[in-house]
Amino acid sequence: MSGQTQNNPGRTPPAKRPESGLLGGKGPTTKPGSHESSAKDERDRIAGKFPAPKEKNSAEEERREAAAAGALAYVDAVVLEAQRQALTLTRDDFRVAIDGAPRRVVAIHYVFRGPQAPTAGRSIAVGKGVVARADEARTIVVAVDETSFPRGDERSLAPEIEHLLEVIGPVDRAALVALPGAGPLRFAANRADLLGGVSHLIGRASAASGAPPASFDALARVLKDLVKLEGPKSVLFFSAGREERMRRAVANGGMPSSRLAAIVDLAAASRSVIHVVFSRQARVDPLESTDLHSLARSTGGTVTRLTGDARDLAPFAAVLLGGYVLEVEGRAADRDQRAHALAVTTARRGLHVLAATRWMPRSDPLPPLVVVVQTTAGK
Repeated sequence: MSGQTQNNPGRTPPAKRPESGLLGGKGPTTKPGSHESSAKDERDRIAGKFPAPKEKNSAEEERREAAAAGALAYVDAVVLEAQRQALTLTRDDFRVAIDGAPRRVVAIHYVFRGPQAPTAGRSIAVGKGVVARADEARTIVVAVDETSFPRGDERSLAPEIEHLLEVIGPVDRAALVALPGAGPLRFAANRADLLGGVSHLIGRASAASGAPPASFDALARVLKDLVKLEGPKSVLFFSAGREERMRRAVANGGMPSSRLAAIVDLAAASRSVIHVVFSRQARVDPLESTDLHSLARSTGGTVTRLTGDARDLAPFAAVLLGGYVLEVEGRAADRDQRAHALAVTTARRGLHVLAATRWMPRSDPLPPLVVVVQTTAGK
């Protein structure tokens, strides 16, 4: 696989996309040309002439300098209403606490992500006072736990892993890693590289229950590599662990809490969210409390079980299409090089917030602004 290129025009898009969208469940809602996008806009978009942000670059630089100095801090959150993203929240709807102390939300951004992010940002309404931004190129790592299935099963699991790769867009920075043997992180040059990686997976299951420490240690190494990269990252942890093995893991107390806590802190340091995807043969309940469930929930991720239905990845894919970035007041204690307890909630009823429980400040730049064609009148 080649080096870390964020925009590779040589990539070919997946032949098929899961049915998902920012507004949920019945297919993508952000197709080019929809929402009254003009033909000229689309031609300019293809030619690389998308209009420059209206806000001056100096304002963005001042914001980043304030974050680097500790005056501001960025917090990530995704808010769901059923299987749809709630896009119309305002600054007053959020409650943020770090180490148990409330933090004032200074400003709020909604970042549309994925292949159609600019089109979505120009055409989908966000909350009053919310700044819309777009980030087409995401960083996605698919980590396959080879110790979760025996040798030979990789052939039957290959279609499921390839289906998982369908959430990756043509300009995403993506990698496929095999745990526990993952070396230095290398990103794929194109989709063929990713599919080629699937063909090299080898089952390594042993008699031990649950994912062994070696796989979690390898995951920690991947997260350390991700610390060096700017922006949010999505780590898709694929496990084919069978139901009885997962239950024994729970019965035995699972992974030592110190190892679990260390991985959650590394996720905070790298601004990574861990999403867990169970194979069809795993037959686990998303409400169970295994170590993998804890990793997902503690980092603001999701738990998905494949069933063979083409719509299995729809809720998970929708989460990858955007999220809030909250600017909160910073404090000197934030910069002590350790992870802090984080709690993000919303005052609105019927919503589910996906946010990490541990947080470390970063001064990553915000994605470019987009032109918003409409905003909500209020709540």
